[in-house]
Amino acid sequence: MFVLALFGCAVHTSQAGLVAVDRGPADRGPVELRTYEGKRYRLHLDEESAPVRYLGNATVRVEGTRFGRGLWVENWYVQDAGDGSGGFVGLLRVYGSRLVVDDRNTRRTLVIADGTAPELRALVGKVVLLRGHVVGGETIEVAAFRVLEP
Repeated sequence: MFVLALFGCAVHTSQAGLVAVDRGPADRGPVELRTYEGKRYRLHLDEESAPVRYLGNATVRVEGTRFGRGLWVENWYVQDAGDGSGGFVGLLRVYGSRLVVDDRNTRRTLVIADGTAPELRALVGKVVLLRGHVVGGETIEVAAFRVLEP
């Protein structure tokens, strides 16, 4: 009965809001989602959702189990990268001679236009947030980027 009462308050939910991070020691401070309605949820992140920690001041939709003021993130995507666009978020990798990103927002592999961000070559294997625009069939021109890892 106690276990049922304890977990009876856990609810699967989907919430959107700004990510706020208290950097704390070793970059391990709490991560909070501040919703449009003024609610605050402490986000509990696993390995898959760890990049959310580095999305400060971006609007993110998170889905997961809410218990009290905590939300255990099971899925997430960026709604606003800070410039009004959704951005492109994913693992940066090389495919042949091209850079590509496996975008979690669109669930597609997108090609990065040649020459738009040559410094991205050094970040292959990292999760990144790219801001830019589509210039052709699943090709994006990068205007700015942020690494979503320490």
